[in-house]
Amino acid sequence: MWLFSSDEENKKAVRIVKDMFGNDIELDSNGNVILKDYRFDIQTIFDYEVTKIPSEDKEFLKQDSLRATRLLNETNAILESSPYKSYKPIYLDPVLKTGSNSTLLEFKEWQELYLKDPVKKAIAPWTKAEKAYYESLQTKKERYKYLVIRSGLRSSVIDIPYDAIGGVDDYGRVINPDYEEIFYQVNRHKDTLRSALFEQEWGIAAGILGNPRYLSTSNAGFNARYIQALILRMQVDATSTNFLGLRSYESYGENVIGAEYLGLRKNPLRQQQVTALAKKIKPDKYGMLPYIDEIIGVDWVMDYSQFDIYGDINFELYELTGSSLKDPRDPDSTPESRMEFMEKANFLSQRRVEASALNLPYPPTRSGAQSELEYDTVTLYAKIRAVTPPQGYPNAPTYFIPEYLEELYQQGKLDKRLDPRIPAIYRENFPEYLRKEIEEYARKYDIK
Repeated sequence: MWLFSSDEENKKAVRIVKDMFGNDIELDSNGNVILKDYRFDIQTIFDYEVTKIPSEDKEFLKQDSLRATRLLNETNAILESSPYKSYKPIYLDPVLKTGSNSTLLEFKEWQELYLKDPVKKAIAPWTKAEKAYYESLQTKKERYKYLVIRSGLRSSVIDIPYDAIGGVDDYGRVINPDYEEIFYQVNRHKDTLRSALFEQEWGIAAGILGNPRYLSTSNAGFNARYIQALILRMQVDATSTNFLGLRSYESYGENVIGAEYLGLRKNPLRQQQVTALAKKIKPDKYGMLPYIDEIIGVDWVMDYSQFDIYGDINFELYELTGSSLKDPRDPDSTPESRMEFMEKANFLSQRRVEASALNLPYPPTRSGAQSELEYDTVTLYAKIRAVTPPQGYPNAPTYFIPEYLEELYQQGKLDKRLDPRIPAIYRENFPEYLRKEIEEYARKYDIK
């Protein structure tokens, strides 16, 4: 999206709206985005060096304005259609520090989580009732469907009803003919070469429908989404191997843990532990490992996709980690080193937001195909944002720098519903009908 200022003749009619990055967008009296008649140089964006647009290109500027208006309206409509639009945060009150209503102890317990690796079975735990209900499911399709729903992953590229999840037999044939068109569309797009982001999203759609090997085809900057897709693949597809002959859970220990570009911490000890553990794991009779998150644990994930379509922030941060920056998740990090990291991350995030707002990295182009891809990339980004659970993914918990968490708490802006220890079945993304089924099952069999 873009940040624009008004022409002199339109100053009185300007209306300000927000784009999906939170930038102020100025509209004229007709509701069209007002473009600047100059561009910032991306390399000198903070020196405020600009390039005036030649007069002969003013027509292209006008066309860009119409294109920007259409894109702004489309992305806003996408975000407004989010299934989580009604999500309401519950903020901890920092004033209540003593007495039975105190929030201080709750905050401190939460804050301390981020000073070490996540404790096994503590992050989005399986409840006794949930496990009992899951074990009562007697077909692979039912279990596949449940694990997909529990993961919080939803398709951004095509609407997939819950009943269509895992809807193929062992030969890849569609079980329910009512959903054949969905399977056809996903099958047609799942190997797309259009971009890594499109490959990622059509792959997730294919995985949701029942082809798990496509769940982790590409990572395009949405780190938590990618890690959750990897965990889901381990849960539903524990027996298949990659080109190196490694099963998905074996590959996770050897190749994923410590992959800083994925937002994970370099952690050789944990890598060794998970690799050793993977040799002892036995899939169940369905070839699944539903409780793999309890067995190997989960990892804190850094994810800047709220600001960054391409994952550039993460790459730049981890080029600096180990030299001028220290990973805040390291056991020997200090408040000072964590704040230094946070300041750099904030700077890079703001730069990316401003670059997007200033029509970068989407400069005016006269290439129709390239312009279409740029447009579709931004709308796809909005669609992913719309289906991302507001409380995050249960098996790919977002890392909060403890000092930043305290800032939010002191400002009264810390949403207690973001606590990663909340069980998956009590999160906003978990369907109400299924939660009621689990609770009814627990009452029927007296499961506490």
